[in-house]
Amino acid sequence: MAEISPESLVLRAEGPVASVYLVPPVGDRALGVLKVYPRGLDRRTFNAVEVEQAKLAGLRVAGSVLLADAVEELPDGRTGVRMAFCPQSLVELAAGRGLPISDVVVLGQILGSVLAEAHEGGLVHGGVTPSNVLERPDGQPVLADFGMALRLRFPRDLTGAAAYTAPEVLRDGELSEEADVYGLGAVLYLALTGQSPFPTRPGETPDDVVLRVLREPAPEVSGRDVPPALTALLRRMLAKDAGTRPDAAGVVREFETLLRGTTNAADELDFDDFRDELAAGRSVPVATASASAKTKPVRRQGKLPRQAVLVGIAAAVALAVVVPIVLRPGNETPVTQQPTAPPVSAAPQVTEAPMIQLDPPQDKGTTVVLKWKFAKGLNYAVFAAEQGSKTPKIIFRGTGTTSTVQVSPGLKYCFEVQGTDGRDVFYSTPRSIRGATCKS
Repeated sequence: MAEISPESLVLRAEGPVASVYLVPPVGDRALGVLKVYPRGLDRRTFNAVEVEQAKLAGLRVAGSVLLADAVEELPDGRTGVRMAFCPQSLVELAAGRGLPISDVVVLGQILGSVLAEAHEGGLVHGGVTPSNVLERPDGQPVLADFGMALRLRFPRDLTGAAAYTAPEVLRDGELSEEADVYGLGAVLYLALTGQSPFPTRPGETPDDVVLRVLREPAPEVSGRDVPPALTALLRRMLAKDAGTRPDAAGVVREFETLLRGTTNAADELDFDDFRDELAAGRSVPVATASASAKTKPVRRQGKLPRQAVLVGIAAAVALAVVVPIVLRPGNETPVTQQPTAPPVSAAPQVTEAPMIQLDPPQDKGTTVVLKWKFAKGLNYAVFAAEQGSKTPKIIFRGTGTTSTVQVSPGLKYCFEVQGTDGRDVFYSTPRSIRGATCKS
């Protein structure tokens, strides 16, 4: 195990068991993360981690698993697992809003396929939660924190993620394939509705949530864009009795049927027709929803124009590029491409004002810190145009208002922030570093 200097680590997040640090790029190594556990690993655990990672790397769907690049020992004896950097988790992408139906179905098919093949090979994930569903920089979803060796070595407090934990795990600590399916069902429930199946109510303690998970059925999701077959599948995945849940392979088959849109005449759904409907139109019974959702959701009439919607994982989980910044080939000056005007009948129209306030970028050499603000909360996408590149890249998606971006020393860049409240699209004035000229 190679040693790594703690001074080079930048804290990104703290979990119930481990802390996650950013590892700056060094040499040919890209920006990464190191998940640091409180103690070192004994030889048996280290060998078990190696075996699990080798099996995961051999899966046909290994591209949808965040594999460990290395296990590294810190000078103080703690152990870290190095992994590729993934900008966001499903928590940031879906919480409070939810994703389009088609993206939820695609996500279910991808994650279900990972679990099905892993289970076939004797591997159990042991902790499928929204925090472990990550998005790669290219927009592809991956399942992280896979395997039992580290979970057994570093047990976690299950009450912290009780809303996504199977009842038998809360009762007995029994991690199993059936519990993985339950976790996936709860994760997809969040992706669909923007909240967990058992959101914390005002005044509740973690133990109160545990009791509801043990005793109450998860509320069913309704809405005209939700196919009954999807509602029924989630109900079975979230069943209290582990023996009545479908296995992961069965889950995949049902999602593939949903993807084809050929369940039966009553359940048929042209996903494209509803792709841009807001998740706010999907509801759960008020009696089991959180107190913040006391009013009945109101569905806006009509659909958002294609240029002005927030799309999810099936389309790289990004805002559609309305006015992308690009660099003309052979020209160092970033300019913008003008979009084709939407049909007159399309509504709502793209909002030009007020503007998102993007602060001057802080150039750190190999990274750039971006910060922005707006009068209300939005779902954001940040675009970066690099000198010599023909098209901009989406470098951030989510509800946050800051992002640290990896850049190449010596190249010029332009940055622009776009945001949507699900109805209108807002923009920032493009900002540059290193003398780039940005036009909008």
